[in-house]
Amino acid sequence: MKAAFVFLLLILVGLGVNGQQLEIRLDGMITFDQSAFTIQGAGFDFSPTIESEASFFVSVNSGDDWDKKTNPNRKWKIEVRKEDLKWDNNIQLEIVRTGNGIGEHDNNGNGHIHNGNSYQTITEISSYFFNGKGFISDVPIQFRVSGFSVTQGAGEFETNVVLTIYDD
Repeated sequence: MKAAFVFLLLILVGLGVNGQQLEIRLDGMITFDQSAFTIQGAGFDFSPTIESEASFFVSVNSGDDWDKKTNPNRKWKIEVRKEDLKWDNNIQLEIVRTGNGIGEHDNNGNGHIHNGNSYQTITEISSYFFNGKGFISDVPIQFRVSGFSVTQGAGEFETNVVLTIYDD
């Protein structure tokens, strides 16, 4: 009898943990306008900043249908960091949220999102980006890079941007 109770308790704990899943979905591709890398003439440097051409979209949802029904106004926050593969420390990568997305039960574009609407620098240390409530799709995100110089020489730079979602 005691073993059956422990087994039942483990199943209930497992269901409770399973019901707490939040998912973050990323759609789109970040590209930068290659013509922005032109130099006007001798003594001039690159443009001070270059913004991504197209938006990148972030969606927040639950991986559990039961959670969607029982907790539709769940609060969450997103943090951002980068993992440099080949990067020059003079180059600065920034991120901004450019819209509110669409709430699951809200067709007017008010996704109950706060903060993240001004550019912030992405570093190797995870930092708060923005927060929200409920399940939201298609929150537009843009990136900006700055700090390029002709004195850096030719080269390719690569980094991974990591977005992590947490219960708030």
